[in-house]
Amino acid sequence: MAKPVRKSKGKEVTPISEGAKLVDQYFDHVGEAFLRHAPEIDPEKLKDWRPKLFSFTRLNPWYGGLVGVHRKRIGVGRDKLVWLEIGQESSPALLLMHGFAAAKEHWLPLLPFFAGQFRILIPDLPGWGESGFNPDRNYGLEDQTERLHDWLTEIGVHKVNVVGNSMGGALAGLLAARFPEMVTTLVLMDALGLPGTEETDFIREVLRGKNRLVPRAPMDVMKLTDLVFHNRALAASAAFFSATELIHRKDVNGFLFQEMLSRRPDYTKATFEDISAPTLVMWGKEDDVLHISCAYEFERLIKRAEMCLFDGVGHLPMIETPYPCAQAIKEFVLRNL
Repeated sequence: MAKPVRKSKGKEVTPISEGAKLVDQYFDHVGEAFLRHAPEIDPEKLKDWRPKLFSFTRLNPWYGGLVGVHRKRIGVGRDKLVWLEIGQESSPALLLMHGFAAAKEHWLPLLPFFAGQFRILIPDLPGWGESGFNPDRNYGLEDQTERLHDWLTEIGVHKVNVVGNSMGGALAGLLAARFPEMVTTLVLMDALGLPGTEETDFIREVLRGKNRLVPRAPMDVMKLTDLVFHNRALAASAAFFSATELIHRKDVNGFLFQEMLSRRPDYTKATFEDISAPTLVMWGKEDDVLHISCAYEFERLIKRAEMCLFDGVGHLPMIETPYPCAQAIKEFVLRNL
């Protein structure tokens, strides 16, 4: 079982700022409790695992038919990174980052509403989707943030507007805090990273070592989609398209969840309260994964933050309410360029 990483340069880090204390509190309360109960991950299963792109092959004709959408990759084998790109290089860059147990295709519903406005970059985060998973690599939030920065630098993106959902929201926030010269605006959509004043049933389950985000059987997939969607019809549809792949990834996703919680960020570096970019905190009021009170903590802690809430929407606003979600992002970004 992975153990919490709480050291930097060989010394234990004591968070001093309020933001660092809040993030530390989150990983202490949720991360360490889960890791005490989490099952062992068989390293041989991780070593032998290979991807099978079930749901994505069904979606390929959809985004392949969208004019101007290009699938790109960098690197090879288990260290490759795959992304979708649309728009002119001269347009403002807009980076969309998915959450845990998700993929780049989750952002497809927004694309028609951004037409002609941005150079849109939608990666499968390292370890996810078509991007490579390497069991010999670390996949903590710190590691992933550095990989994203390196990727953007390598493809020549030096200024970017960043949108992140859930786990991708935590990465978006860290990217904005660590590299303020790179991030022009920030949208945190139902983002991981800060404790709220209330907890969801999901978080209380995680504290006992149960994780509905890593299904191991078809009925578990339905429990996952019921968790992340408020709309039951969307939940059923998502379960149909994603079940085979999620079950195939169960050991990898279990490992990635433990990595995310155990390899906590370096508190000697900037954290959420150090974000200087204009920030839109966007949340579904019916989010059963991360309680809406977390949104108010982000808004309170980040100096230039404003709020956008959606009624009758769960953890994935970009899928449940794509047009209002896209319009809110577009208006906010263009207003703050």
